[in-house]
Amino acid sequence: MENLANLQNAVAAPLNTLYVKLMAFLPNLAGAIFMLVAGYFIAKLISVILGKLLEKVGLNKLSKTAGITTALDKSGVKTTPAAMIGVIIFWIIMLTFIISAADALGLERVSATIDDFVLYLPKVIGAALVLLIGLLVAHFVRTGVRSAAEGMNLGYAKPLGTVIYGIMVVICVTLAIGQLEIETKLLNQVVSILIFAVASAIALSLGLGTRDISSNIIAGVYARDIFPANATVKVGDISGNIVEVGSTKTQIRTNEDGIVSVSNRLMLEEKVTITSN
Repeated sequence: MENLANLQNAVAAPLNTLYVKLMAFLPNLAGAIFMLVAGYFIAKLISVILGKLLEKVGLNKLSKTAGITTALDKSGVKTTPAAMIGVIIFWIIMLTFIISAADALGLERVSATIDDFVLYLPKVIGAALVLLIGLLVAHFVRTGVRSAAEGMNLGYAKPLGTVIYGIMVVICVTLAIGQLEIETKLLNQVVSILIFAVASAIALSLGLGTRDISSNIIAGVYARDIFPANATVKVGDISGNIVEVGSTKTQIRTNEDGIVSVSNRLMLEEKVTITSN
């Protein structure tokens, strides 16, 4: 009998301990479930409201203008930027409730890991904002440079705008990576070397290999102010009406030879008679 009683005590004691712990854990589990359910509805409500608000203030249109929407489409993402921000906000709020639920269940390591991730999210959002604003600025600068170059009748207006846009995008990406506190020293050095190399190549090309072209381009800037379109001019033995002062050459329509191209530098260096405007 004594052995039977000892056996009962040996079995009952652990079961009783398990029962006590389970009864103490159930309220915490119920509280954690309640937090998760409440957090889901709160996060869903806030994310939907914020997404619609961002859409109304024109975030999607700005993103389309900056080319962000096109980039997302090419990468297979069909969600609008406003909806994406709404989803991000949803998970930020949900993670805060998950941390509270993990604390309620006594899962300290899980809570600490998620807490570190949540604290890092503002840096991710900051990097995204830097990238978004940078792309918008780059787009407007590209448009401005292209418009100015086209106003000067430069044939390379579009490539020039694209080069400026590419340089600004690289700078924006570098700044965005810096917001994430990722070491960018090597990246900055590589970008600086590339920009210096491109600038040096362009300068060397303009100074040596394309010296004549660059002089004609510069001469064209002044020739457009001096010789209006449709003006009747005489350059050497060429007489006719100016069709266009292009990037490197001026086109003159003659009666004998049709359209003749004359270098812009020649238009400034030679004697040009304007017989009528």
